[in-house]
Amino acid sequence: MKPRLCDLAFLAGTIAAVGAFAQESRIPTGNWQSARSATYTNPALTGADLYLDINVAKDGSFRGTWGQYLCTAYPGAHGISIYSCTRTGSNRVSGRFGPGRQGTIDLHKLGRSPFAWNAPAPGEVVIDLPKNWQGSDAVLYRTRMTRDGKQKPTARSSPAPDEGPLLSANALYREFDRDSSAALKRHGGKTLVLEGRRGALVPLSGGGAAIHVPDGHTARALVLVFADVKQVNGIGEGVQFRFRCTVAHFDYQYVYMENCAIVRE
Repeated sequence: MKPRLCDLAFLAGTIAAVGAFAQESRIPTGNWQSARSATYTNPALTGADLYLDINVAKDGSFRGTWGQYLCTAYPGAHGISIYSCTRTGSNRVSGRFGPGRQGTIDLHKLGRSPFAWNAPAPGEVVIDLPKNWQGSDAVLYRTRMTRDGKQKPTARSSPAPDEGPLLSANALYREFDRDSSAALKRHGGKTLVLEGRRGALVPLSGGGAAIHVPDGHTARALVLVFADVKQVNGIGEGVQFRFRCTVAHFDYQYVYMENCAIVRE
């Protein structure tokens, strides 16, 4: 007897749902390390990062060590201070990566907290704790880890053809790429309306999304953070679009922009 069309549709939907669940539930097993040193131009971020060196089991549980960064300031171009930070301290840490890209972490001598995690690129994991988990001061609430503890190089895409006039999003990235200190002094904390082409879309915990905006060979020139993934519905990869975002920093060699919204005609 031939299967009915409705049965086939149900089977296809079930397979898709199982695949989506497996993708969402994939745990970043193995060893993950934060960078042992970092450089910042935004002083507010010097106490934000947490150092982790952890081993994650198949069930999501992890153990390892945690530390923080000791920073020294020195003068940079255009009067902008540069903060050079190195890892210091070593204490026990344990926790678990749970479903829904949520988890819990227990930092010896510091406390226990929930966290959200995502994998913005292959071989890279980002953990975010509530900014106020240590009180009114926003400290030790985030970390970015790779397999070897080295900063992941900016992803590269295939060569892009000449697509006409330079878009404003690309112009902003190239300004930061030439002189990040001067660009941050000019644009840091400001809300800009720009135009660019949509690259990769990374779902975030809490229903948000991060969109990468490419520039030529650089697949992740800008990272735009939207509070609601529904805001970007209907904007396919490669499509040109306008957006309004606040410039936050350039600490990972891309322009990080937050509080984003789509500007529709």
